[in-house]
Amino acid sequence: MKFKNTLNLPKTDFPMQAKLPEREPATLDRWKEQNQYERLQSLANRDLFVLHDGPPYANGHLHMGHALNKILKDMINRVAIKKGLRPSYRPGWDCHGLPIEHRVLEELKKNRSELSALEIRARCRESATTYVEIQMQEFQRMGILADWDNPYLTMEYGYEADILAAFATIVRDGRVYKGVKPVLWCPNCETALADAEVEYEDHSSQAATVLFPEAPGDQTHSRRFFPIWTTTPWTLPANRAVAINPDADYLILEWTGKNLDPLFHIGDQLVIGADLWLDEKNFGGFGRFREGFSLQNRLKGKTLVDETPILLSPLNSLSVPLLAGDFVTLDQGTGMVHIAPGHGEDDFLLGKSSNLEIYAPVDDKGRYTPDLPESLKTLVGRPVQRVDQEILSLLRDRFLLVDSSVYHHSYPHCWRCKKPVLFRATPQWFLSLSKENLRSKTLSAITTVEWIPAKGENRITGMISSRPDWCLSRQRAWGIPIPAFHCESCRHGFIDPDFVFRLSDHTRSQGVDVWFEESLPDSLIRGLSCPKCQGTSLTREKDILDVWFDSGISHLAVLKDKSDTHWPADLYLEGSDQHRGWFHSSLLTSMALFDTPPYRQVLTHGFVVDGQGRKMSKSLKNVISPLEIINKYGAEILRLWAASSDYQEDIRLSELILSQLVESYRKIRNTFRFVVSNLSDLPEEESRWVPEQSPDILDQWILSLWETTKEKIFQAYNAYEFSRISQLAGQFCSVSLSAHYFDMIKDRLYTAMPDSSERRYSQATIRQIAQELLLCLSPILVFTTDELEPYLFGKKSKDFSVHFAPFPPSRKTRINPSLESRMEQLLAFRGEIGQMMDELKKAKSIGSGLETQVFLSGNLSGNEGLSTFSEHFLSTFLIVSDVHFGHNIPPDPLASRDSETFPGVRILLHLASGQKCERCWTFSESTSDNPEKWPICSRCYPVVQWWAQRTILDSDGNPTVPQNRDHEGQALK
Repeated sequence: MKFKNTLNLPKTDFPMQAKLPEREPATLDRWKEQNQYERLQSLANRDLFVLHDGPPYANGHLHMGHALNKILKDMINRVAIKKGLRPSYRPGWDCHGLPIEHRVLEELKKNRSELSALEIRARCRESATTYVEIQMQEFQRMGILADWDNPYLTMEYGYEADILAAFATIVRDGRVYKGVKPVLWCPNCETALADAEVEYEDHSSQAATVLFPEAPGDQTHSRRFFPIWTTTPWTLPANRAVAINPDADYLILEWTGKNLDPLFHIGDQLVIGADLWLDEKNFGGFGRFREGFSLQNRLKGKTLVDETPILLSPLNSLSVPLLAGDFVTLDQGTGMVHIAPGHGEDDFLLGKSSNLEIYAPVDDKGRYTPDLPESLKTLVGRPVQRVDQEILSLLRDRFLLVDSSVYHHSYPHCWRCKKPVLFRATPQWFLSLSKENLRSKTLSAITTVEWIPAKGENRITGMISSRPDWCLSRQRAWGIPIPAFHCESCRHGFIDPDFVFRLSDHTRSQGVDVWFEESLPDSLIRGLSCPKCQGTSLTREKDILDVWFDSGISHLAVLKDKSDTHWPADLYLEGSDQHRGWFHSSLLTSMALFDTPPYRQVLTHGFVVDGQGRKMSKSLKNVISPLEIINKYGAEILRLWAASSDYQEDIRLSELILSQLVESYRKIRNTFRFVVSNLSDLPEEESRWVPEQSPDILDQWILSLWETTKEKIFQAYNAYEFSRISQLAGQFCSVSLSAHYFDMIKDRLYTAMPDSSERRYSQATIRQIAQELLLCLSPILVFTTDELEPYLFGKKSKDFSVHFAPFPPSRKTRINPSLESRMEQLLAFRGEIGQMMDELKKAKSIGSGLETQVFLSGNLSGNEGLSTFSEHFLSTFLIVSDVHFGHNIPPDPLASRDSETFPGVRILLHLASGQKCERCWTFSESTSDNPEKWPICSRCYPVVQWWAQRTILDSDGNPTVPQNRDHEGQALK
């Protein structure tokens, strides 16, 4: 008889090689046939859980940020199912706006002026439709469970109608006004931008220190200069004042003439911030003049303002005032700034309060307009961001340029064309944050929301506190029009909320393109007139609504008063940039409409960067797309990456990281494969082998360890700490199970009588743990857990789904802290012996641990963590042939050492005595104590004898087991 044929060897058709890219599509097809989302919604007795999907732009293939976001959402929804809830998850897409219009014009290779608004809109709708379908398929490939048959699109007629209705309500409430204010403007895209449409990038600006002379008067002092420092010299033609910090100290310095310089004459005075002048490293570019000035006086800024000096603007020759400005800082420059109310928020506010002209001589393309002063006519038509050197030359010729240098700093760039933007005062429609105390109410509402991580609350609070009124208008074609009219009689611009409501009703069935047609239907404009002069000669304005308003009312369009969902949402989850984007616009629209936030919780994640922490970009050739990963490794690895990452920080991704994830996945898969391959002969309906009733210490220990781990997994799921779950599950699979427990029980699984109680208890234990682990991992590894379901749940899986089953119940009676502590100590002891064996293996003194026996001497009774275990148990735990406690220790050990784990205990390793059992490979004196003289130990002999009596050998010596055996393995009489 071949002894290997009497072993209970692992047996399964669960494949070792996952082949995820090949197998996953078939699983997706099966899920589609099963209508998984519809099946979930049929569980109507469950409470709803609403994670509202932030809509990505439908303008290209998905990137890793999209993948991270959707997988995190999917895991959270699947956790909600495990908790007995019913997720209502409707995916959405943002279909309007600059990104799509920009792509379309690039593909057509045409300028906006070459196409009508309707032509642009038709092309944009077609493009958005195409990419919605592409992105939907790419999301589905990731195993995302969602209402894919009913997504929401901001370009759908119903949604567009909701946008207009929401806008009409806000207009009716008096929250919308038209004004001339500086806004972030992209001269390349020719449109205003929202804060969320701006990216701050490193930029080199031309900095300059410029003198503003005090206008000649009857003052007793000589010429006096007020220097300013600026990084935007191109704004000097629009200067209307100089601002000074009223609470700061300033020095009055007088030129002594020690150094000759064309800028200053004997007796000339200079006013400059005291701290800046005294700081030798930073005094506004006045380094070469430092020895030429002597201190005359020290005054507060307020005193200087009270003197009401009039200054001469260096480029436009206007007389301008010196004003107090609390926003002026003294951390760099001169302690004074020039004020161009048409080119900055602080400048604008100070200008308004001081009745200054709001002047911005710059057109839509960022070029100087013809209304520049005569002395600057050479600049007309020039792009303002390219004239710094001409400006400096003019100042130099007038002896008003003190210093110039290149200044490196973070500067706003357009999110679409990636080019620098500028501040420019233009007529725009705004949402007032002061009307009906919208700002203060919003700040109060923020505190009622749970922000994860908590720092998100401070971030959005700061943004709402300091932000200007919301600029709602955009100068583009693809979007929802601002239905505003311009009266040709009195030049008044207005929005009639009743008209907007009528337009909303029309849009719901026919779309909003009617606004862009040659004329409006009489049914819409009947009775419409100018509210100021009652004139009826009206012109339609061309601006569209900010697309952040479109997506910002998704809570209304998708959730509010809708069946099978609820409002406000339980959770919003997006990247941290959405504090100034979707979280922000959703909050303001919800507060303006309903005085309530649209969400209860807000969770944010970081950005995906490469392995070195750099932003992914084509120029660095470090971009990895989700499809690349899926096609090479499978969506499961993509999901494992998302789950393994600390998403609250920036998340790294590289080929090295992916290869490590593949290895982690392999360990988890092999752990499950080991289990199912050792359950092939365990009757599925057998109920007497209850893991909790196992008398075996190893079974009790691993159950306790698993229950402790399981409780930590539950805690991590509740806190959305998926990386913690990956660590816990990975550690338990690769170390606790594979490296320790499985290694120790292989002998009983393979060599014991098939139906022996110690084997059956261990089989029941690993099945129970694997079933529970499968349920715990199913929100993350959706494909693998689905594949394993029939192997671990068998016939039950016909009416069972690992995806809809709850988390396994807590069984805290399993937890034995004392046993875990003792076993942890014993594992450390095992590590010591393992080190000794490794040295012996390197020296080729032994081939495996079973060739050794361990003798322990010394203070055994004083180490309860050791002495409470039997010699037989320790030989199983250490995987050696024998363990002996301090008696008959032979001389000349192979190796010895004092234990660090158990003080006072001496470890001695000897070659095992007796002969090697050809079946279980342990060494034993009893290998000849059987009548047949088989080379097997006394433990294996009865098992082999049992097989021999009940087996018919074929011609090759392989056993063929008769079917007349019951589950105890006894022959039926």
